Amino acid sequence: MKSLLTLSLILLTYCLPAKNYFVAVNGSDTNQGSLEAPFASLQHVQELVTPGDSVFIRGGTYKITENQIMKFSSNGLWAYVFEMDKSGVSSSQKTYYGGYRSERPVFDLSAVRPKDKRVIVFHVSGSNLHFKNFEIIGTQVTITGHTQSECFRNEGGNYNTYEHLAMHDGMAIGFYLTKGSHNMILNCDAYNNYDPISDGGKGGNVDGFGGHPTTESSVGNIFKACRAWYNSDDGFDLINSKAAITIEDCWSFYNGYQPNTLLAAGDGSGFKSGGYGMSSTPRNPKVIPKHIVVNCLAYYNRNQGFYANHHLGGISWINNTGYQNPSNFNMLNRKSAKEIKDVPGYGHIIRNNVSYDPRASKHITHVDLEKCELSNNSFSPKETPLSDSDFVGLDASELALPRKEDGSLPKIDFLRPKEGSAIYSSEMGYTFKRNDKQF
Repeated sequence: MKSLLTLSLILLTYCLPAKNYFVAVNGSDTNQGSLEAPFASLQHVQELVTPGDSVFIRGGTYKITENQIMKFSSNGLWAYVFEMDKSGVSSSQKTYYGGYRSERPVFDLSAVRPKDKRVIVFHVSGSNLHFKNFEIIGTQVTITGHTQSECFRNEGGNYNTYEHLAMHDGMAIGFYLTKGSHNMILNCDAYNNYDPISDGGKGGNVDGFGGHPTTESSVGNIFKACRAWYNSDDGFDLINSKAAITIEDCWSFYNGYQPNTLLAAGDGSGFKSGGYGMSSTPRNPKVIPKHIVVNCLAYYNRNQGFYANHHLGGISWINNTGYQNPSNFNMLNRKSAKEIKDVPGYGHIIRNNVSYDPRASKHITHVDLEKCELSNNSFSPKETPLSDSDFVGLDASELALPRKEDGSLPKIDFLRPKEGSAIYSSEMGYTFKRNDKQF
């Protein structure tokens, strides 16, 4: 009888009509949460939200304080500022949290410095959630040893959408996934993030986007049309991922430097697309994930442009463009999980890519041509001589132009193949889309 009552209550919750709640900088948590009488805090509205509801956040800057932290992890290490553990109804009826219409709210975390805690601004364990159209700035690091903070962590949630978000001018990783399936990170930006506090201030733990699922079941996660620049470590990092991830239509530039300078910071790869490092005890997944990197652009990162990073198998690299990275394409693999030895890359599929003017090495390095599939690249199987005149434009400032009103990437001429060039007629590079997704 008790079980039937519990089931009835659950069904009743999911059948109730969805509600709209509003939050505003001039609101009050004693209000009704309507457009005319909004709440003041996301913490309060989260107590009321039920599956399928929408939370509209009015424009303005929300200066978050430490007493607003919603939860601390059981091990006492993490401070979860916003604990997003309530799921939506389904993948087609998600619970929504986002800026109201064209208004763009900003969460300022600069005053949140819990002693000896790592900060996660949005800790997401719920599923079928949609976050859209807001910014996070000023996320802090307080620990001087090896540590990291994060603006978003997806830890167990499935079928979540993160759309048109910006994580910038802080000390934290923009987005970090450790567990969960079929999550879409769409039209998001992570930039000007540098940690001067931990590990001697090198900034070596601050990536733009990190995909590091710890379970083989965390499949179907996609980074699409995202940008990462001036993050003090890597733009995109998939090290120790146990499940395959797709990175599509993304741009990564000026990573590995302190913001708005060319002062060296962390590793600085544009797309660190896999890998297990050279530890004596690397994670050894049952199936080596075959990540996909397609229609992406890497420009002037401090280290590699596209990097296999000691991976234990092949990665699909399709229609990408690398320009003025020390090495535009580095396919370095680890020999095996048991053998701590770097070997030329094996198992990679490398098609329709463009490499132009690498700063310090060949177009592609550390690749075993007999153990990889290479076709129709500007550098292999035969090299296509290129010059500035093969591109519509080379103005790198276009990369950081504002996004379109719908959050999509700006239309740019940078590294776009010019009609009549060999790379245009061969449909090489990041601007050419492929209908065949069998990589």
